[in-house]
Amino acid sequence: MSYNPGYYPPQGGAYPPPQNGYPPPPEQPQSYGGYHANDYYQPQQQPPPPPQETYYPPPRAQDFSSGNGGDFKGAKQYNRQPKFRDLWAAVLFLAQFALFVVMAALFIKSLPSSAFKHSGNLRYTKDFYSWPTMIMWLCVLLVSIVFSLIYLGLMQMFAGQMLVISFWFAVVSMIGTGVYYLAAKIWFAGGIMLIFGVLYALMWFSWRHRIPFSKLVLEVVCHITRRFPSTIAISVAFLVLQAAYSAFWSLAFAGSFKHMEQYQSCTTHTDRNGRQYQSCSNVKQILAWVFMVFSFYWTSSVILNVLHTTISGTFATFYFFEGSPQGYPTRHVTLSSLKRAMTNSFGSICFGSLVVAIIQTLRAIVRAIRSQGDDNLATQLLACCADCILGCIEAIVEFFNKYAYVEIAVYGKPFMQAAKDTWVLIKDRGVDALINDCLIGNVLQMGAFLCAAVVALVAWLYITITKPEYNTTGSYTAPIIIAAFILAMSMFMVLLKCIDSGAATTFVCLAEDPDAMARNNPRLFAMVRETYPQVVRGVHAMDGF
Repeated sequence: MSYNPGYYPPQGGAYPPPQNGYPPPPEQPQSYGGYHANDYYQPQQQPPPPPQETYYPPPRAQDFSSGNGGDFKGAKQYNRQPKFRDLWAAVLFLAQFALFVVMAALFIKSLPSSAFKHSGNLRYTKDFYSWPTMIMWLCVLLVSIVFSLIYLGLMQMFAGQMLVISFWFAVVSMIGTGVYYLAAKIWFAGGIMLIFGVLYALMWFSWRHRIPFSKLVLEVVCHITRRFPSTIAISVAFLVLQAAYSAFWSLAFAGSFKHMEQYQSCTTHTDRNGRQYQSCSNVKQILAWVFMVFSFYWTSSVILNVLHTTISGTFATFYFFEGSPQGYPTRHVTLSSLKRAMTNSFGSICFGSLVVAIIQTLRAIVRAIRSQGDDNLATQLLACCADCILGCIEAIVEFFNKYAYVEIAVYGKPFMQAAKDTWVLIKDRGVDALINDCLIGNVLQMGAFLCAAVVALVAWLYITITKPEYNTTGSYTAPIIIAAFILAMSMFMVLLKCIDSGAATTFVCLAEDPDAMARNNPRLFAMVRETYPQVVRGVHAMDGF
Protein backbone atom coordinates (compact mmCIF):
# COMPACT_ATOMS: atom_id res chain seq x y z
CA MET A 1 0.00 0.00 0.00
CA SER A 2 1.33 3.41 -0.92
CA TYR A 3 1.00 6.72 0.81
CA ASN A 4 -0.36 9.68 -1.13
CA PRO A 5 1.66 12.81 -0.39
CA GLY A 6 -1.26 15.02 -1.32
CA TYR A 7 -2.78 14.22 2.09
CA TYR A 8 -1.98 16.14 5.19
CA PRO A 9 -1.34 14.01 8.27
CA PRO A 10 1.54 15.05 10.46
CA GLN A 11 4.32 12.52 10.46
CA GLY A 12 6.85 11.35 12.96
CA GLY A 13 7.72 8.56 15.32
CA ALA A 14 4.90 9.11 17.81
CA TYR A 15 2.28 9.37 15.09
CA PRO A 16 0.38 7.43 13.31
CA PRO A 17 -2.16 4.92 14.60
CA PRO A 18 -0.74 1.84 16.25
CA GLN A 19 -2.02 -0.56 13.63
CA ASN A 20 -0.47 1.29 10.69
CA GLY A 21 2.75 3.24 10.63
CA TYR A 22 3.12 6.12 8.26
CA PRO A 23 6.46 7.17 6.87
CA PRO A 24 8.41 10.08 8.31
CA PRO A 25 9.46 13.00 6.15
CA PRO A 26 12.42 12.23 3.89
CA GLU A 27 15.82 13.50 4.88
CA GLN A 28 15.99 15.67 1.75
CA PRO A 29 13.11 17.85 0.57
CA GLN A 30 11.11 16.13 -2.14
CA SER A 31 8.27 17.67 -4.07
CA TYR A 32 5.03 15.81 -4.74
CA GLY A 33 2.27 17.52 -6.66
CA GLY A 34 3.54 20.97 -5.74
CA TYR A 35 3.96 20.27 -2.00
CA HIS A 36 7.16 19.50 -0.11
CA ALA A 37 7.38 16.46 2.09
CA ASN A 38 9.25 18.40 4.77
CA ASP A 39 6.36 20.84 5.09
CA TYR A 40 4.26 18.47 7.19
CA TYR A 41 3.70 19.28 10.83
CA GLN A 42 5.29 16.87 13.32
CA PRO A 43 3.59 16.42 16.69
CA GLN A 44 5.50 16.22 19.93
CA GLN A 45 6.78 12.92 21.17
CA GLN A 46 5.99 13.45 24.85
CA PRO A 47 2.56 13.68 26.49
CA PRO A 48 0.77 16.95 25.63
CA PRO A 49 1.54 19.97 27.82
CA PRO A 50 -1.13 21.80 29.82
CA PRO A 51 -3.35 23.92 27.57
CA GLN A 52 -2.24 27.52 27.27
CA GLU A 53 -3.18 30.35 25.02
CA THR A 54 0.22 30.09 23.38
CA TYR A 55 1.64 28.39 20.34
CA TYR A 56 3.01 24.88 20.76
CA PRO A 57 5.99 24.56 18.42
CA PRO A 58 6.57 21.22 16.72
CA PRO A 59 9.68 19.30 17.74
CA ARG A 60 12.77 18.99 15.64
CA ALA A 61 12.65 16.33 12.98
CA GLN A 62 14.19 13.08 14.14
CA ASP A 63 16.20 10.71 12.07
CA PHE A 64 14.00 7.99 10.65
CA SER A 65 16.37 6.92 7.96
CA SER A 66 15.68 3.32 8.82
CA GLY A 67 12.26 3.85 7.26
CA ASN A 68 10.36 1.82 9.82
CA GLY A 69 7.87 4.69 10.30
CA GLY A 70 7.79 4.32 14.08
CA ASP A 71 7.99 1.74 16.82
CA PHE A 72 4.36 0.68 16.80
CA LYS A 73 3.55 -2.96 16.39
CA GLY A 74 2.23 -3.94 13.01
CA ALA A 75 3.53 -0.73 11.41
CA LYS A 76 3.42 -0.77 7.64
CA GLN A 77 5.22 1.58 5.34
CA TYR A 78 3.40 3.61 2.72
CA ASN A 79 4.87 4.53 -0.66
CA ARG A 80 5.12 8.30 -1.08
CA GLN A 81 4.11 8.21 -4.74
CA PRO A 82 0.50 9.24 -5.55
CA LYS A 83 -1.69 6.30 -6.37
CA PHE A 84 -5.33 5.77 -7.24
CA ARG A 85 -7.06 3.70 -4.57
CA ASP A 86 -9.65 0.99 -5.31
CA LEU A 87 -9.55 1.79 -9.00
CA TRP A 88 -11.82 -1.15 -9.86
CA ALA A 89 -14.68 0.43 -7.88
CA ALA A 90 -14.34 3.72 -9.74
CA VAL A 91 -14.39 1.93 -13.11
CA LEU A 92 -17.44 -0.11 -12.08
CA PHE A 93 -19.26 3.00 -10.89
CA LEU A 94 -18.61 4.87 -14.13
CA ALA A 95 -19.77 1.85 -16.13
CA GLN A 96 -23.07 1.57 -14.26
CA PHE A 97 -23.63 5.32 -14.54
CA ALA A 98 -23.07 5.21 -18.29
CA LEU A 99 -25.59 2.36 -18.55
CA PHE A 100 -28.09 4.35 -16.51
CA VAL A 101 -27.70 7.39 -18.81
CA VAL A 102 -28.38 5.22 -21.88
CA MET A 103 -31.47 3.67 -20.26
CA ALA A 104 -32.69 7.07 -19.04
CA ALA A 105 -32.43 8.54 -22.54
CA LEU A 106 -34.66 5.74 -23.86
CA PHE A 107 -37.17 6.02 -21.03
CA ILE A 108 -37.52 9.82 -21.15
CA LYS A 109 -38.40 9.61 -24.86
CA SER A 110 -41.42 7.54 -23.84
CA LEU A 111 -42.95 10.33 -21.75
CA PRO A 112 -46.15 11.92 -23.14
CA SER A 113 -45.51 14.34 -25.99
CA SER A 114 -47.40 17.04 -24.09
CA ALA A 115 -44.98 16.89 -21.17
CA PHE A 116 -43.05 20.10 -20.46
CA LYS A 117 -44.97 22.11 -23.06
CA HIS A 118 -45.60 25.58 -21.65
CA SER A 119 -49.28 26.51 -21.91
CA GLY A 120 -48.79 30.01 -20.56
CA ASN A 121 -51.05 29.34 -17.56
CA LEU A 122 -50.09 27.61 -14.35
CA ARG A 123 -53.64 26.40 -13.77
CA TYR A 124 -54.46 24.68 -17.06
CA THR A 125 -51.91 21.91 -16.75
CA LYS A 126 -53.13 18.43 -17.56
CA ASP A 127 -49.81 16.62 -17.16
CA PHE A 128 -47.87 16.29 -13.94
CA TYR A 129 -44.60 16.46 -15.89
CA SER A 130 -44.91 20.06 -17.03
CA TRP A 131 -43.20 23.40 -16.61
CA PRO A 132 -45.51 24.58 -13.79
CA THR A 133 -44.61 21.45 -11.84
CA MET A 134 -40.92 22.08 -12.49
CA ILE A 135 -41.38 25.63 -11.16
CA MET A 136 -42.89 24.18 -7.99
CA TRP A 137 -39.89 21.91 -7.43
CA LEU A 138 -37.57 24.81 -8.15
CA CYS A 139 -39.33 26.75 -5.38
CA VAL A 140 -38.83 23.75 -3.10
CA LEU A 141 -35.09 23.79 -3.87
CA LEU A 142 -34.68 27.54 -3.35
CA VAL A 143 -36.66 27.62 -0.09
CA SER A 144 -34.60 24.68 1.21
CA ILE A 145 -31.33 26.46 0.42
CA VAL A 146 -32.43 29.77 1.97
CA PHE A 147 -33.80 28.10 5.11
CA SER A 148 -30.66 25.97 5.51
CA LEU A 149 -28.36 29.01 5.23
CA ILE A 150 -30.44 30.92 7.78
CA TYR A 151 -30.34 27.95 10.14
CA LEU A 152 -26.58 27.65 9.69
CA GLY A 153 -26.23 31.30 10.66
CA LEU A 154 -28.34 30.75 13.78
CA MET A 155 -26.15 27.79 14.74
CA GLN A 156 -23.05 29.94 14.49
CA MET A 157 -24.54 32.76 16.56
CA PHE A 158 -26.44 30.76 19.19
CA ALA A 159 -24.66 27.40 19.51
CA GLY A 160 -25.54 26.70 23.15
CA GLN A 161 -29.14 27.85 22.88
CA MET A 162 -29.71 25.74 19.76
CA LEU A 163 -28.54 22.63 21.61
CA VAL A 164 -31.04 23.17 24.43
CA ILE A 165 -33.88 24.09 22.07
CA SER A 166 -33.25 21.05 19.88
CA PHE A 167 -33.46 18.71 22.87
CA TRP A 168 -36.81 20.04 24.08
CA PHE A 169 -38.07 20.30 20.52
CA ALA A 170 -37.62 16.53 20.22
CA VAL A 171 -39.51 16.03 23.49
CA VAL A 172 -42.41 18.24 22.38
CA SER A 173 -42.51 16.56 18.96
CA MET A 174 -42.81 13.07 20.45
CA ILE A 175 -45.43 14.06 23.02
CA GLY A 176 -47.37 16.03 20.41
CA THR A 177 -47.32 13.09 18.02
CA GLY A 178 -48.53 10.82 20.82
CA VAL A 179 -51.41 13.17 21.64
CA TYR A 180 -52.38 13.29 17.96
CA TYR A 181 -52.44 9.50 17.74
CA LEU A 182 -54.57 9.25 20.86
CA ALA A 183 -56.98 11.85 19.46
CA ALA A 184 -57.20 9.74 16.30
CA LYS A 185 -57.87 6.69 18.50
CA ILE A 186 -54.64 4.99 17.49
CA TRP A 187 -54.09 3.92 21.06
CA PHE A 188 -50.98 1.74 20.78
CA ALA A 189 -48.91 4.20 18.71
CA GLY A 190 -50.07 7.11 20.86
CA GLY A 191 -49.11 5.37 24.08
CA ILE A 192 -45.68 4.41 22.73
CA MET A 193 -44.92 7.97 21.60
CA LEU A 194 -46.02 9.43 24.94
CA ILE A 195 -43.84 6.97 26.86
CA PHE A 196 -40.83 7.75 24.69
CA GLY A 197 -41.47 11.49 25.04
CA VAL A 198 -41.56 11.30 28.83
CA LEU A 199 -38.47 9.08 28.99
CA TYR A 200 -36.61 11.41 26.65
CA ALA A 201 -37.52 14.37 28.87
CA LEU A 202 -36.21 12.54 31.95
CA MET A 203 -32.90 11.94 30.16
CA TRP A 204 -32.28 15.70 30.34
CA PHE A 205 -30.83 15.24 33.81
CA SER A 206 -28.16 12.87 32.50
CA TRP A 207 -27.57 14.65 29.20
CA ARG A 208 -27.30 18.27 30.29
CA HIS A 209 -23.66 17.82 31.28
CA ARG A 210 -22.92 17.13 27.61
CA ILE A 211 -24.05 20.57 26.49
CA PRO A 212 -20.80 22.47 27.29
CA PHE A 213 -18.74 19.96 25.30
CA SER A 214 -21.20 19.90 22.39
CA LYS A 215 -21.39 23.68 22.40
CA LEU A 216 -17.61 24.00 22.21
CA VAL A 217 -17.35 21.46 19.39
CA LEU A 218 -20.11 23.24 17.47
CA GLU A 219 -18.40 26.58 17.97
CA VAL A 220 -15.11 25.15 16.70
CA VAL A 221 -16.77 23.63 13.63
CA CYS A 222 -18.67 26.84 12.87
CA HIS A 223 -15.46 28.84 13.28
CA ILE A 224 -13.73 26.70 10.66
CA THR A 225 -16.66 27.07 8.24
CA ARG A 226 -16.32 30.85 8.63
CA ARG A 227 -12.57 30.49 8.10
CA PHE A 228 -13.26 28.48 4.92
CA PRO A 229 -16.58 29.71 3.48
CA SER A 230 -15.80 27.56 0.46
CA THR A 231 -17.08 24.59 2.49
CA ILE A 232 -20.54 26.15 2.43
CA ALA A 233 -20.24 27.09 -1.24
CA ILE A 234 -19.27 23.58 -2.24
CA SER A 235 -22.14 22.19 -0.16
CA VAL A 236 -24.57 24.36 -2.14
CA ALA A 237 -22.98 23.20 -5.39
CA PHE A 238 -23.35 19.54 -4.45
CA LEU A 239 -26.91 20.19 -3.31
CA VAL A 240 -27.78 21.52 -6.78
CA LEU A 241 -25.98 18.55 -8.34
CA GLN A 242 -27.93 16.08 -6.19
CA ALA A 243 -31.22 17.84 -6.95
CA ALA A 244 -30.52 17.82 -10.70
CA TYR A 245 -29.63 14.14 -10.64
CA SER A 246 -32.73 13.26 -8.61
CA ALA A 247 -34.94 15.16 -11.10
CA PHE A 248 -33.31 13.40 -14.04
CA TRP A 249 -33.70 10.01 -12.36
CA SER A 250 -37.37 10.70 -11.57
CA LEU A 251 -38.10 11.49 -15.22
CA ALA A 252 -36.35 8.32 -16.34
CA PHE A 253 -38.22 6.21 -13.81
CA ALA A 254 -41.57 7.68 -14.87
CA GLY A 255 -40.79 7.02 -18.53
CA SER A 256 -39.82 3.42 -17.80
CA PHE A 257 -43.46 2.46 -17.18
CA LYS A 258 -44.45 3.30 -20.76
CA HIS A 259 -41.25 2.10 -22.41
CA MET A 260 -41.17 -1.32 -20.73
CA GLU A 261 -44.78 -2.17 -21.61
CA GLN A 262 -43.58 -3.71 -24.87
CA TYR A 263 -41.82 -6.47 -22.94
CA GLN A 264 -44.91 -7.56 -21.02
CA SER A 265 -46.09 -11.10 -21.63
CA CYS A 266 -49.56 -12.37 -20.73
CA THR A 267 -50.84 -15.92 -20.47
CA THR A 268 -54.48 -17.02 -20.52
CA HIS A 269 -55.57 -19.55 -17.90
CA THR A 270 -58.82 -21.35 -17.12
CA ASP A 271 -60.01 -21.86 -13.57
CA ARG A 272 -62.06 -24.75 -12.17
CA ASN A 273 -65.31 -23.14 -13.21
CA GLY A 274 -64.24 -22.81 -16.82
CA ARG A 275 -63.71 -19.06 -16.61
CA GLN A 276 -60.70 -17.64 -18.36
CA TYR A 277 -58.36 -15.08 -16.90
CA GLN A 278 -54.99 -13.59 -17.79
CA SER A 279 -51.81 -13.39 -15.78
CA CYS A 280 -49.17 -10.96 -16.98
CA SER A 281 -45.51 -10.64 -16.06
CA ASN A 282 -42.67 -8.40 -17.14
CA VAL A 283 -39.34 -9.70 -15.90
CA LYS A 284 -37.34 -7.14 -17.91
CA GLN A 285 -39.27 -4.29 -16.33
CA ILE A 286 -38.61 -5.61 -12.84
CA LEU A 287 -34.91 -5.99 -13.59
CA ALA A 288 -34.82 -2.47 -15.03
CA TRP A 289 -36.45 -1.08 -11.91
CA VAL A 290 -34.06 -2.93 -9.61
CA PHE A 291 -31.09 -1.59 -11.56
CA MET A 292 -32.44 1.96 -11.52
CA VAL A 293 -33.05 1.86 -7.78
CA PHE A 294 -29.55 0.47 -7.22
CA SER A 295 -28.06 3.13 -9.51
CA PHE A 296 -29.90 5.89 -7.67
CA TYR A 297 -28.68 4.73 -4.27
CA TRP A 298 -25.10 4.27 -5.44
CA THR A 299 -24.83 7.54 -7.34
CA SER A 300 -26.50 9.56 -4.58
CA SER A 301 -24.20 8.00 -2.01
CA VAL A 302 -21.12 8.78 -4.11
CA ILE A 303 -22.19 12.42 -4.49
CA LEU A 304 -22.71 12.83 -0.75
CA ASN A 305 -19.52 11.00 0.19
CA VAL A 306 -17.39 13.02 -2.24
CA LEU A 307 -18.74 16.11 -0.49
CA HIS A 308 -18.09 14.56 2.94
CA THR A 309 -14.52 13.60 2.01
CA THR A 310 -13.84 17.04 0.55
CA ILE A 311 -15.02 18.84 3.66
CA SER A 312 -13.14 16.39 5.90
CA GLY A 313 -9.93 17.11 4.00
CA THR A 314 -10.46 20.83 4.49
CA PHE A 315 -11.04 20.49 8.22
CA ALA A 316 -8.04 18.19 8.60
CA THR A 317 -5.84 20.72 6.81
CA PHE A 318 -6.94 23.39 9.26
CA TYR A 319 -6.44 21.03 12.18
CA PHE A 320 -2.85 20.10 11.35
CA PHE A 321 -1.57 23.31 9.76
CA GLU A 322 -3.38 26.21 11.44
CA GLY A 323 -0.88 28.19 13.49
CA SER A 324 2.09 26.14 12.34
CA PRO A 325 5.23 27.93 11.05
CA GLN A 326 4.91 26.19 7.69
CA GLY A 327 1.43 27.52 7.04
CA TYR A 328 -1.02 25.85 4.69
CA PRO A 329 0.43 23.68 1.92
CA THR A 330 -1.91 25.21 -0.68
CA ARG A 331 -3.77 28.47 -1.19
CA HIS A 332 -7.00 26.74 -2.22
CA VAL A 333 -7.54 24.22 0.54
CA THR A 334 -11.07 23.13 -0.35
CA LEU A 335 -10.39 22.83 -4.09
CA SER A 336 -7.27 20.80 -3.35
CA SER A 337 -9.30 18.50 -1.11
CA LEU A 338 -11.99 18.17 -3.82
CA LYS A 339 -9.32 17.27 -6.35
CA ARG A 340 -8.04 14.45 -4.15
CA ALA A 341 -11.57 13.18 -3.52
CA MET A 342 -12.31 13.13 -7.26
CA THR A 343 -9.04 11.48 -8.27
CA ASN A 344 -6.88 9.44 -5.89
CA SER A 345 -9.66 8.65 -3.40
CA PHE A 346 -12.59 8.39 -5.81
CA GLY A 347 -12.32 4.60 -6.04
CA SER A 348 -12.38 4.26 -2.25
CA ILE A 349 -15.45 6.48 -2.06
CA CYS A 350 -17.18 4.37 -4.73
CA PHE A 351 -16.25 1.19 -2.84
CA GLY A 352 -17.74 2.34 0.44
CA SER A 353 -20.82 3.73 -1.30
CA LEU A 354 -21.31 0.42 -3.14
CA VAL A 355 -21.62 -1.49 0.13
CA VAL A 356 -24.35 0.86 1.37
CA ALA A 357 -26.13 0.88 -2.00
CA ILE A 358 -26.36 -2.91 -2.06
CA ILE A 359 -27.92 -2.96 1.41
CA GLN A 360 -30.35 -0.17 0.52
CA THR A 361 -31.38 -1.96 -2.68
CA LEU A 362 -32.04 -5.17 -0.78
CA ARG A 363 -34.18 -3.20 1.69
CA ALA A 364 -36.13 -1.67 -1.20
CA ILE A 365 -36.81 -5.15 -2.60
CA VAL A 366 -37.95 -6.41 0.81
CA ARG A 367 -40.23 -3.40 1.26
CA ALA A 368 -41.72 -4.01 -2.18
CA ILE A 369 -42.49 -7.58 -1.15
CA ARG A 370 -44.12 -6.32 2.05
CA SER A 371 -46.23 -3.81 0.14
CA GLN A 372 -47.68 -6.53 -2.11
CA GLY A 373 -50.22 -7.30 0.61
CA ASP A 374 -49.54 -11.02 0.57
CA ASP A 375 -51.90 -12.87 2.90
CA ASN A 376 -49.18 -15.39 3.74
CA LEU A 377 -48.30 -14.58 7.35
CA ALA A 378 -44.96 -16.39 7.18
CA THR A 379 -43.88 -14.36 4.14
CA GLN A 380 -44.83 -11.07 5.79
CA LEU A 381 -43.06 -12.04 9.01
CA LEU A 382 -39.86 -13.01 7.19
CA ALA A 383 -39.95 -9.82 5.13
CA CYS A 384 -40.43 -7.73 8.26
CA CYS A 385 -37.50 -9.44 10.03
CA ALA A 386 -35.30 -9.08 6.93
CA ASP A 387 -36.13 -5.38 6.69
CA CYS A 388 -35.26 -4.87 10.36
CA ILE A 389 -31.96 -6.74 10.09
CA LEU A 390 -30.95 -4.92 6.92
CA GLY A 391 -31.85 -1.61 8.55
CA CYS A 392 -29.56 -2.34 11.49
CA ILE A 393 -26.73 -3.39 9.18
CA GLU A 394 -27.20 -0.27 7.07
CA ALA A 395 -27.02 1.99 10.13
CA ILE A 396 -23.83 0.32 11.37
CA VAL A 397 -22.13 0.46 7.96
CA GLU A 398 -23.05 4.12 7.47
CA PHE A 399 -21.74 4.96 10.93
CA PHE A 400 -18.34 3.40 10.28
CA ASN A 401 -18.20 4.72 6.71
CA LYS A 402 -18.55 8.30 7.93
CA TYR A 403 -15.34 8.02 9.93
CA ALA A 404 -13.63 5.79 7.37
CA TYR A 405 -14.01 8.57 4.79
CA VAL A 406 -12.22 10.90 7.19
CA GLU A 407 -9.28 8.48 7.23
CA ILE A 408 -9.45 8.40 3.43
CA ALA A 409 -9.53 12.21 3.22
CA VAL A 410 -6.57 12.67 5.57
CA TYR A 411 -4.32 9.76 4.64
CA GLY A 412 -5.48 8.62 1.21
CA LYS A 413 -5.93 5.05 2.42
CA PRO A 414 -7.81 2.38 0.47
CA PHE A 415 -11.32 1.79 1.77
CA MET A 416 -10.73 -1.54 3.51
CA GLN A 417 -7.68 -0.23 5.34
CA ALA A 418 -9.57 2.90 6.36
CA ALA A 419 -12.47 0.80 7.64
CA LYS A 420 -10.13 -1.35 9.76
CA ASP A 421 -8.38 1.70 11.16
CA THR A 422 -11.73 3.28 11.97
CA TRP A 423 -12.67 0.24 14.02
CA VAL A 424 -9.43 0.49 16.02
CA LEU A 425 -9.90 4.24 16.39
CA ILE A 426 -13.37 3.87 17.86
CA LYS A 427 -12.74 0.69 19.84
CA ASP A 428 -9.33 1.38 21.39
CA ARG A 429 -9.08 5.14 21.73
CA GLY A 430 -12.40 6.09 23.29
CA VAL A 431 -13.70 8.11 20.33
CA ASP A 432 -17.09 6.45 20.83
CA ALA A 433 -17.43 8.44 24.07
CA LEU A 434 -16.91 11.69 22.19
CA ILE A 435 -19.44 10.68 19.54
CA ASN A 436 -22.06 9.60 22.06
CA ASP A 437 -21.70 12.75 24.16
CA CYS A 438 -21.90 15.13 21.21
CA LEU A 439 -25.41 16.51 20.70
CA ILE A 440 -24.79 18.27 17.39
CA GLY A 441 -26.85 15.61 15.62
CA ASN A 442 -29.92 16.75 17.59
CA VAL A 443 -29.53 20.29 16.28
CA LEU A 444 -29.21 19.06 12.70
CA GLN A 445 -32.24 16.78 13.04
CA MET A 446 -34.36 19.62 14.39
CA GLY A 447 -33.26 21.85 11.53
CA ALA A 448 -34.02 19.16 8.98
CA PHE A 449 -37.53 18.69 10.38
CA LEU A 450 -38.25 22.43 10.47
CA CYS A 451 -36.91 22.90 6.94
CA ALA A 452 -39.02 20.00 5.68
CA ALA A 453 -42.15 21.40 7.37
CA VAL A 454 -41.65 24.88 5.88
CA VAL A 455 -40.97 23.53 2.39
CA ALA A 456 -43.94 21.16 2.55
CA LEU A 457 -46.11 24.18 3.44
CA VAL A 458 -44.73 26.08 0.43
CA ALA A 459 -45.52 23.14 -1.86
CA TRP A 460 -49.06 22.95 -0.47
CA LEU A 461 -49.61 26.69 -0.95
CA TYR A 462 -48.32 26.50 -4.51
CA ILE A 463 -50.55 23.63 -5.55
CA THR A 464 -53.54 25.16 -3.71
CA ILE A 465 -53.16 28.58 -5.33
CA THR A 466 -52.36 27.43 -8.87
CA LYS A 467 -54.91 24.57 -8.82
CA PRO A 468 -53.43 22.57 -11.72
CA GLU A 469 -55.88 20.64 -13.84
CA TYR A 470 -54.25 17.29 -13.14
CA ASN A 471 -55.08 17.73 -9.44
CA THR A 472 -58.78 18.55 -9.72
CA THR A 473 -59.63 15.58 -7.51
CA GLY A 474 -56.82 16.37 -5.05
CA SER A 475 -55.17 12.99 -5.59
CA TYR A 476 -51.75 14.56 -6.11
CA THR A 477 -51.80 16.85 -3.06
CA ALA A 478 -50.70 14.33 -0.42
CA PRO A 479 -47.93 12.72 -2.57
CA ILE A 480 -46.54 16.15 -3.49
CA ILE A 481 -46.47 17.31 0.14
CA ILE A 482 -44.81 14.08 1.27
CA ALA A 483 -42.26 14.24 -1.56
CA ALA A 484 -41.50 17.91 -0.77
CA PHE A 485 -41.06 17.05 2.93
CA ILE A 486 -38.61 14.22 2.19
CA LEU A 487 -36.66 16.15 -0.45
CA ALA A 488 -36.33 19.22 1.79
CA MET A 489 -35.07 17.13 4.69
CA SER A 490 -32.46 15.43 2.51
CA MET A 491 -31.38 18.73 0.94
CA PHE A 492 -30.99 20.32 4.36
CA MET A 493 -28.68 17.51 5.46
CA VAL A 494 -26.63 17.87 2.27
CA LEU A 495 -26.21 21.61 2.73
CA LEU A 496 -25.25 21.27 6.39
CA LYS A 497 -22.85 18.45 5.64
CA CYS A 498 -20.13 20.94 6.49
CA ILE A 499 -21.19 20.77 10.15
CA ASP A 500 -21.60 16.99 10.36
CA SER A 501 -18.39 16.26 8.46
CA GLY A 502 -16.50 18.88 10.45
CA ALA A 503 -17.49 17.31 13.77
CA ALA A 504 -16.52 13.82 12.58
CA THR A 505 -13.14 15.08 11.33
CA THR A 506 -12.49 16.87 14.61
CA PHE A 507 -13.01 13.66 16.58
CA VAL A 508 -10.77 11.59 14.29
CA CYS A 509 -7.96 14.15 14.19
CA LEU A 510 -8.15 14.65 17.95
CA ALA A 511 -7.69 10.94 18.55
CA GLU A 512 -4.86 10.76 16.01
CA ASP A 513 -2.87 13.77 17.22
CA PRO A 514 -4.00 15.59 20.40
CA ASP A 515 -0.94 17.87 20.20
CA ALA A 516 -2.39 19.71 17.22
CA MET A 517 -5.57 20.38 19.19
CA ALA A 518 -3.49 21.73 22.08
CA ARG A 519 -1.90 24.17 19.66
CA ASN A 520 -4.85 25.48 17.67
CA ASN A 521 -7.71 25.12 20.21
CA PRO A 522 -6.49 24.96 23.83
CA ARG A 523 -10.02 25.33 25.31
CA LEU A 524 -11.40 22.26 23.58
CA PHE A 525 -8.20 20.34 24.27
CA ALA A 526 -8.41 21.14 28.00
CA MET A 527 -12.03 20.00 28.19
CA VAL A 528 -11.32 16.77 26.32
CA ARG A 529 -8.22 16.04 28.42
CA GLU A 530 -10.20 16.49 31.62
CA THR A 531 -13.34 14.60 30.54
CA TYR A 532 -11.97 12.02 28.11
CA PRO A 533 -8.33 11.39 29.10
CA GLN A 534 -8.21 8.10 27.17
CA VAL A 535 -8.67 10.01 23.91
CA VAL A 536 -5.89 12.49 24.66
CA ARG A 537 -3.55 9.64 25.57
CA GLY A 538 -4.34 8.20 22.10
CA VAL A 539 -0.99 8.11 20.39
CA HIS A 540 1.12 8.92 23.42
CA ALA A 541 0.47 5.81 25.45
CA MET A 542 0.11 3.14 22.79
CA ASP A 543 3.59 1.67 22.96
CA GLY A 544 2.19 -1.39 24.65
CA PHE A 545 -0.55 -1.81 22.11
